[in-house]
Amino acid sequence: MSEMIPILSLVMLVLLPLLLSFALMFRSTRAMAIHLAPWAALPVFVQVVFAPPSDSLHLPWLLLDTTLGIGDDTSRLFLLFTSLLWSLAGVFARSYMAKNPQRPSFYLYFLLAMCGNLGLILAQDMASFYVFFALMSFASYGLVAHERTREAMRASSIYMILVVIGELALFAAMVMAMVETDAIDFETVRAGLPQAASLDQIILLALIGFGIKAGVLGLHMWLPLAHPVAPTPASAVLSGAMIKAGLLGWLRLLPLGETALLQWGEVFMLLGLAAAFYGVVVGLTQRNPKTVLAYSSISQMGIITIAVGLGLSAPSAYPLILTVITLYALHHGLNKGALFLGVGVIAACHGRLRQWVWWLLWLPALALAGAPLTSGMLVKTMFKAQITNAPDHWITLLPLLLSISSIATALLLGRFLVLLAKPKSKHSTTEHVMPMGLILPWAMLIITAIALPWWLAPSSFMTLSLTMILSSLWPVLLAVAIIVVTLWIIKRRPSTATPIDEGPMAFGKSLHIPPGDLLIPISYVSTRLFNASRYLCMTQLPRWRDIWLAKLKRPWPNILLLLQRLDRIETKLTRWHIGLLIFVLLSLVLVWFS
Repeated sequence: MSEMIPILSLVMLVLLPLLLSFALMFRSTRAMAIHLAPWAALPVFVQVVFAPPSDSLHLPWLLLDTTLGIGDDTSRLFLLFTSLLWSLAGVFARSYMAKNPQRPSFYLYFLLAMCGNLGLILAQDMASFYVFFALMSFASYGLVAHERTREAMRASSIYMILVVIGELALFAAMVMAMVETDAIDFETVRAGLPQAASLDQIILLALIGFGIKAGVLGLHMWLPLAHPVAPTPASAVLSGAMIKAGLLGWLRLLPLGETALLQWGEVFMLLGLAAAFYGVVVGLTQRNPKTVLAYSSISQMGIITIAVGLGLSAPSAYPLILTVITLYALHHGLNKGALFLGVGVIAACHGRLRQWVWWLLWLPALALAGAPLTSGMLVKTMFKAQITNAPDHWITLLPLLLSISSIATALLLGRFLVLLAKPKSKHSTTEHVMPMGLILPWAMLIITAIALPWWLAPSSFMTLSLTMILSSLWPVLLAVAIIVVTLWIIKRRPSTATPIDEGPMAFGKSLHIPPGDLLIPISYVSTRLFNASRYLCMTQLPRWRDIWLAKLKRPWPNILLLLQRLDRIETKLTRWHIGLLIFVLLSLVLVWFS
């Protein structure tokens, strides 16, 4: 029984945000819940660090036989950085939302999404995973729609449409997997899927369902719309933690390490490669720093998608590839969370303090670009070491493409830093909170993002070499050179626009792809189809009907007369007393002949 105490306490701590969200609904307990809400994830982080449970909690009476626990190192690492990010974002929100009148509403959705995000990591069976995943997804709607502006409501509507599509795809995938394997726990399902007749359909549905959350190219439209309108602490957890739930879903459900799925590996690798560059190209045209970071998340998740495809193609090397994936997720989650929180910090600072904050933002930016001695260099070096397990036609090409993607990432983050370098208007009427309540959790997140990946990395990759440093240095230097030359050209060009308005790597003021990118042509085509269908149903079809009726009246007047008489007979038969009489007579006839 004593062995069950750690896992029982961990489950109760994960459910604590849910209990606090219920307390927010009552006036008598609302003040207490608001006071405790920023710290709701901190106890989970403390237990994962100091007393991680080694057992699981089996509840056969809950849902379809629920199992909760930290089943492997992947779950432990995901829970570690997720709880850390939620904790620091919560402390950040304590000051960020201090004078916001909608603070109770924000904390309600914040706590529900937190419970779902932490709970799905503990879920070891498909039913409980689906419930926690749905809780996180639907609660995030309130975070996106928090400001209630026109842009926020549009972004939240698009987000909700994609969430519903994703939940339906996930439900279908999990039901099919359960039927095929006659099991509900992920370990048994994953082992039995290679023999499933509907394996391709399950993988496709999982790609769609989890891909919406992971920002797969073509399913990513909600990300650049949601981040600019969501509060800064919500953006940090949306991009740093919740986007990784889609990745964890792939790791749990797909038969990674069980059998070689070369075709699906190619699909994942191509989608990831396309997202890695597409996110940068579109992101360079953006003018909102948070939108730039949203496209950076799409690009970085594309790199992780490539690693998942590599795992599908090389099952024998999957244990090492899994280590790369989890460390890359930790590295991206913490550094991207630090960049998003940095946007909120720099908006609350003035003068010299603002300059210091801007320079500190270079640390997570350089880490995501893979600069030497950063966590980005570490995870990208580990990733490149596994490329030898890729199919032959990828072995030569993929290292070069990853290096080019590092250049592209550095350019995109340079665009982000240049946008934030614009001095704040002296006539700004925005009310600012005390910046120290924002700076401290943000600084702690930066420190953790620098140290934690190195602390958790395998010892075999801790040895630095000149080759490792040079291979990570030249893409960043080349990107810096491109940024400097672009700024110099813009500065010398006679124009009324400031360099910040057009921005380096923005390719001029005329080229601006609206956030949501692919949503624009999709909306255009769907609107034209809807208008055409409406015109057809409300105008053309009635006109064609009148034309055909007019033609029928001429050659067949007797038939039309008969139809009119039948219509009058039908009208009489529908009167209640005549219908009742006919019903009684038919009943008597049936009784007589029976």
